[in-house]
Amino acid sequence: MTHGTAVQDAAAPGTPAAGGLSVRTRVFYGLGEAGEGLKTAALETFLFFYYVQVVGLSGALTGLALFVALLFDGVSDPFVGAWSDRLRSRLGRRHPFLYAAPVPLAIALWFLFQPPEFGQWGLFAWLTALTIAARFAMTLYFVPHMALGAELSRDFAERVSVGGYRVLFGYVGRIIALGLAFSVFFADRPGFENGQLDPAAYPPFALATGALVVFFVIVSALGTQRAALALQKEDAGAAPPSHDGLVRKLRLAVGSPSFRALFFALLVMYLYNGVQFALALHMNTYFWELPPQSVQLVFYASMAGYIIGIPLARPAAGRLDKKAAYMAGIAGSCVMGSAPTLLRLAGLAPENGEAGVLPLLIGCSFMAGLIGCIPVVLSSAMLADVADEYDLTHGGRAEGLFFGANAFCRKVSLGLGGAVAGVVIDLIRFPANTAPGAVPLDALTRLGVVYGPVMLSVLFLGLAIMIPYNMGRARHAAIVAELRRRDTAQAPTRPPP
Repeated sequence: MTHGTAVQDAAAPGTPAAGGLSVRTRVFYGLGEAGEGLKTAALETFLFFYYVQVVGLSGALTGLALFVALLFDGVSDPFVGAWSDRLRSRLGRRHPFLYAAPVPLAIALWFLFQPPEFGQWGLFAWLTALTIAARFAMTLYFVPHMALGAELSRDFAERVSVGGYRVLFGYVGRIIALGLAFSVFFADRPGFENGQLDPAAYPPFALATGALVVFFVIVSALGTQRAALALQKEDAGAAPPSHDGLVRKLRLAVGSPSFRALFFALLVMYLYNGVQFALALHMNTYFWELPPQSVQLVFYASMAGYIIGIPLARPAAGRLDKKAAYMAGIAGSCVMGSAPTLLRLAGLAPENGEAGVLPLLIGCSFMAGLIGCIPVVLSSAMLADVADEYDLTHGGRAEGLFFGANAFCRKVSLGLGGAVAGVVIDLIRFPANTAPGAVPLDALTRLGVVYGPVMLSVLFLGLAIMIPYNMGRARHAAIVAELRRRDTAQAPTRPPP
């Protein structure tokens, strides 16, 4: 059984890509990630800042609410993934989830950014419940969508290309969200030099973001529908999907050294990202004292770096193999991203307001994105390779389970990162509803220490965990060859006419 061939045959006419998948299929698949990018920008860039600095919820309660929500959501990810592995419907295995998810997500976003006038615990309950609803709705889309990408091809190199399209459109979604935020809804206005402090700006931002999420997800699902049906038709003669318990499947998966190494390394990496995402707007607004237009440029520089860096992932994996390219990309990206903070703490960076500050931040942000795109693209391809090993060893496809486990560690560690960020904000007594330039120097210094050297130390721990990963090119090629021999032997033979 060769998934790539089936999808190519099923795709509508278009220019076929070298590895077997048509460009049309890759584009429509990647387009769905724009919805995830929009959601990510709304929740991970603005939600923490909004509730702490605008609404006035304490940092600790805000962080705890986000952690509880992400923990609940993360636990649901492997279940949704395993459910989509087993599902058979007239729409295919994954697509019923893709169609069901976006509208509830848009509704939850709308209510998240206009909370009632509650006290601290009422706001905590509102934030927790609505964030759970928003993230669970996205789980119904994101995990089956990722699993679909793994199914579209078994080719070692082509999977990197599929991941590249996914990452490209994910950052297109983030760019759209950031553009709407800083150029439209959070732009300077009378009474608010920093528009991100205006509470009236957030509901229309949430409405626009939610509408775009619905558009991108539905268009992607419709565009990949024929490919999904072709995959289901191809699997029709195969053994029925296993209904073994989820706990047993996870135990079997954890038996793989490569899966364990990748899973825990991703867990640490996402923890790092969780703290960075939660504190990024605080850093740019207060530590660097940037106006909204400059904050937008710094974010855009990172997005531009990621997009321009997408073509680097495939040659990097070809030259270094995926593991080495992944580790080098993580290390280089995070060092570049932390460099301005480290320079400021060492007294070597320009002072706020000087001409050199913005170019320094833009340049380092761009380079962090350019290098960091390599591991972002490779991580999904590496998980798909490990899923092939599971198929050969234990029998049965489990992409949904694997990507559900990945989403679990991402969300739990991002939630823990948000909780850590909230505790940090309270411990350093960072004031709410304060204008840039009025925050005490010691609070800003402690913020920079956490954002820079402390989190870099955590990140390098995650790199050490990656060492046992052993799914190289040669090993994966042998696994795929054995899977093809097995599938050929199990294929039903037709009686002679």
